[in-house]
Formats: sequence, structure tokens, C-alpha cells
Amino acid sequence: MWWRLIAATFMALASVNAVAEETIKVGLILPMTGPFTTTGKQVEAGARFYMQQNGASVDGKKIELILRDDAGIADNSRRIAQELLVGGKVNILAGFGLTPIALAVAPLATETKTPMVVMAAATAIVKK
Repeated sequence: MWWRLIAATFMALASVNAVAEETIKVGLILPMTGPFTTTGKQVEAGARFYMQQNGASVDGKKIELILRDDAGIADNSRRIAQELLVGGKVNILAGFGLTPIALAVAPLATETKTPMVVMAAATAIVKK
């Protein structure tokens, strides 16, 4: 009889996790203010246009963009990424308008094993 209770508990926990994972949160970190605003706005517009044309879901899961402005400052990007990973519970980090920003956030993505999509940084040392 106790094994039924344990099985029911695991099934309930699995269903709670499945519901929690119905939305994939993408932390989009971009320079929306400061001297690199145009880069940030173009990347955001591209992401939103793609979602408009192709839908805001993948494999039955809703995609939610969480836009944060780093003003093109690497220290801001690192802090924002940390907040998104810890408090925002994002599944993916994306954006990164400049190479130093991508390099500042990379150790956090590596440490947390969070996928990181570099959308604008373009030097050879940034692996895409």
C-alpha cells in the first residue's frame, strides 16, 4: 500500500514540474540605452519579428522574452544575467550586443549550464 502513496507523490510532483516547464523563459540582455541602442533595438525587433512570423511556441511550449537593458556595460550585463538566472528562473540567456558583454556573462552561463545565444557580438573569440 505504501508504494502506491510513493508512486502517487512522484506522479504529482512530475505533473507540477511539467506545468512549470510549459513556458520557456528567454532572458534577452541588450543595450537599449546608451551609445549602442540601435544594436539592441535591432536585435529585439528581429526576435519579436521572428516570433510574429513563426509563432511564440516551440514543441508545444510557450516562449517568453524577458528584455533587460544593460546599456552596453559588461558589469551591468553580468549582474542582470545573475538576477535572471537566480530570481527570474530563465531557461536561456540571449542577446549580448558587444563582445565584452558576451564574455562577461559566459562564466555564469557555463557555471549554471544555461544555454547562451549570442546574437550580436561578432569577434572570432566568441563561439556561436
